[in-house]
Amino acid sequence: MKLTDLAQSLEIWEKNENCPFSCTCKLEHLTETAIYRFMHTSKKKQSSHEVNSVEFNDVLYDDNLESELLDDKPIVRSAICILQSEVEPLDLIAKLPPDLETLTLIQGFNTGSKTIKFSYLSKFKHLLSLELLGPNLLNKMTNTSLISEIDSPLPDLKYMNLENIQIKNSKLQIQNFVKEFNDVQTFEYVQKVDSKGHPLTMVQQGTNEEILPYEKYKLQDDENKVPLFIGFKNLHLLRITHCELNNVHWAMFDGLNNLQYLILDKNNLRFIPPFAFYGTPNLKTLSLARNNLLDIQITDLAGLLELEFLDLSHNNFSQLSELSFPPFPKLKLADFGNNPITVIFPNTFEVMNTTDSLIIGSDDVNLSLMTNSFLGLNLLKALTLNNLNIRRLKRDLFVGMPSLNDLTLTGNITEIEFDTFLDVYKLKKLILSNCKLRNVSMDAFIGLENLEILDLSKNELEHLPPGVFDQLINIKEIYLNGNKLGKLPQNIFAKIHPKMIRLNDNPWHCSCEMSEWKPMIINRIKQKIVKTCDFTHDKGVGCPQDNRFTFKYVYDNKKTRTVT
Repeated sequence: MKLTDLAQSLEIWEKNENCPFSCTCKLEHLTETAIYRFMHTSKKKQSSHEVNSVEFNDVLYDDNLESELLDDKPIVRSAICILQSEVEPLDLIAKLPPDLETLTLIQGFNTGSKTIKFSYLSKFKHLLSLELLGPNLLNKMTNTSLISEIDSPLPDLKYMNLENIQIKNSKLQIQNFVKEFNDVQTFEYVQKVDSKGHPLTMVQQGTNEEILPYEKYKLQDDENKVPLFIGFKNLHLLRITHCELNNVHWAMFDGLNNLQYLILDKNNLRFIPPFAFYGTPNLKTLSLARNNLLDIQITDLAGLLELEFLDLSHNNFSQLSELSFPPFPKLKLADFGNNPITVIFPNTFEVMNTTDSLIIGSDDVNLSLMTNSFLGLNLLKALTLNNLNIRRLKRDLFVGMPSLNDLTLTGNITEIEFDTFLDVYKLKKLILSNCKLRNVSMDAFIGLENLEILDLSKNELEHLPPGVFDQLINIKEIYLNGNKLGKLPQNIFAKIHPKMIRLNDNPWHCSCEMSEWKPMIINRIKQKIVKTCDFTHDKGVGCPQDNRFTFKYVYDNKKTRTVT
């Protein structure tokens, strides 16, 4: 179809008056739909209120704000509908245009119990995206509930978001599963004693008497509640959150060969059975955040050889070891933050040798390291350790990460020894804020010639040794604010040329040495600026999605009162 014909047909659709009263029907770019935000990975994003702001008291770092674009970015026919008390879902769906491509159904407050069967949606032959949003299931005071009955697959659907709803299977969907998988296959992990191969090897076994065939399995009450998505062959993203899922099973996702994003947050999951995701061989993003998972075993996530982003944050793991994970040959980011992890055993991450970002630690429990905790992370570029409890930071703790660029530590670290960072000499950003740090060796930062940002803010430093920064020949930013510094050694900044030094919020004693501090550097702040883009004609389609922000250092005369 020519672009002019497409534009005319879309214009006709946009003027279509056959949209039900409780719905909004419009044309929009797929990246503007609500489902698009779930396409983004676990990378941290700055909130919108921080844009164009000037930070006077807190550190502002140069965050990587790259966005992942969809492969295709069409203009889609979209409808958003509110399910009110008087609205019957079947009647409402019957009135919607049959050429819809994205559909969002939101249940109104105090509207009773409503059921949406997937067979109702079979009229939408071009449906790409579906969202079903129910009330907050935690609010037991209302008589509102949204039930989704999976009685028929939607084989062309690509994006599905189910939130705050009750999911149930139909007998027809169970029969479809039994018909498709009447021969049960089982798998197990074995140790292979072979110096030429990987120590963990997948092998296929015959029928295991301890594992029930599905005909018996489906009769068990707990497991019968697991929804089945058999037949959703083109599903690319599946998000199930706040749905009181409680349990997952391999049958739930089996056959979803095109699934790349699976988000199962806030479902009160307590454990993951072996090979639970073995039916999603092309999965790239898996999030199990904000559940109640107590442990992770080597077989639980087995088979995810294409996985790039793993989010296990906000669970109840207490330790990680070499028996926690199977091989992840393409993993980029693993987030274990806000778990009560107390210790990381040696060789835990050897099977994650392609991972470039790792987050570990909780605000509630102290984290301890052991020698070789990070051995094997040869490509790791960013490491965040929260609430680290270690009296003395020393070199052997960082062995095994020769590519590390970004290291962030918080917790209780009293002292930094000499040569501590010699094995992570590629560091560009070193954050040691809020660590209760008291002593820094003169040679603590030796070898860090590539370092650009050093943050020692909000610690308990009372003095710094002479020449401590001399090795930092490429340093751009130094943060010493929020310490107990009364004075600094003479010429401490003489051999470096940073663009900004933060010295505010220290109990300075006025002295002649302060004259060495360059006002244009110590009175600068860092400002984030959004790059402008014209959204007038193409809704921003032509705007760059990465590098949307830039930073500049700005002189601020309010700072002069804090350090001089």
